[in-house]
Amino acid sequence: MDTSVLLARIIGPYMLIAAIGLYANRNAYDRLLDDLRDQPLLLMVMGAFTLILGLLMLQFHNVWSLDWRILVTLIGWIMLIKGTLAIIAPQILTRIAKHYKSNDTLLNIQATIAAFFGILMSYMGYFA
Repeated sequence: MDTSVLLARIIGPYMLIAAIGLYANRNAYDRLLDDLRDQPLLLMVMGAFTLILGLLMLQFHNVWSLDWRILVTLIGWIMLIKGTLAIIAPQILTRIAKHYKSNDTLLNIQATIAAFFGILMSYMGYFA
């Protein structure tokens, strides 16, 4: 199986489930954003996992072709950057989290984008 397809099969359902979770459990996500701000250890652990997953994705998939596979690569780079920021400059992520918590529209936009990419990645991984 192609690495792009394998990663799309993992990323797609995850993003779709995360988007549905954002829509269905807004209060839980608000508490999570508070916890990330108030518990630096939680942010560091999240950052370490995100960084490792981003590095793993890019180790096995760093494809810069002009088709859907570039999205898998971009998601890997986003994970790498987010994990790095959580470890090196957690105050940046806590500031971003504060904006998300105070802005329902921003969180809904992110959930919608995640749902779109979740559906797209699932389609490319399972049906295309």
